[in-house]
Amino acid sequence: MSFMTSIEPDTSPSTAARAARTSLAALLATAVWLGIAFGLVRGQGCEGGMECLGDALLIIFGCLLAAAVTMWPLLVLFRVRPAWPVALVGPVVFVCFAVAVIHLEMAADWPGGWVLAILLAYAGAAVLVDRRANRGAKLVVLLIAAAALATRLR
Repeated sequence: MSFMTSIEPDTSPSTAARAARTSLAALLATAVWLGIAFGLVRGQGCEGGMECLGDALLIIFGCLLAAAVTMWPLLVLFRVRPAWPVALVGPVVFVCFAVAVIHLEMAADWPGGWVLAILLAYAGAAVLVDRRANRGAKLVVLLIAAAALATRLR
């Protein structure tokens, strides 16, 4: 009787590669949908001022929601497997980071704070749902999200 062991290399990408792919997908979705939002706001004839603020905010938040919804197909396209947990956890982590962006008033000083929050949120979500990621990495992501959320509580 012979026992054979099969040693096959793990061809799935590392946790860091999954996080990078997820961040690129989030950047693409956000750029496309915010570009659409910018075009819609400009198409209404609003050049500035408070008269179109409500419509502009509704369009922007609608496009951010559309970006979150379209993340799953993008993650599949970018070969992030499994894609659906990352697509579900990413917006939750983003809410934590968005609270910090709003509280620290980074949005007013540096609009890139929102983009950075989205990139970090989806990269963190990729780490959180990866079964191969060590507990320390997951704990770091959770602590950063908790600290970002706690900035509002101070």
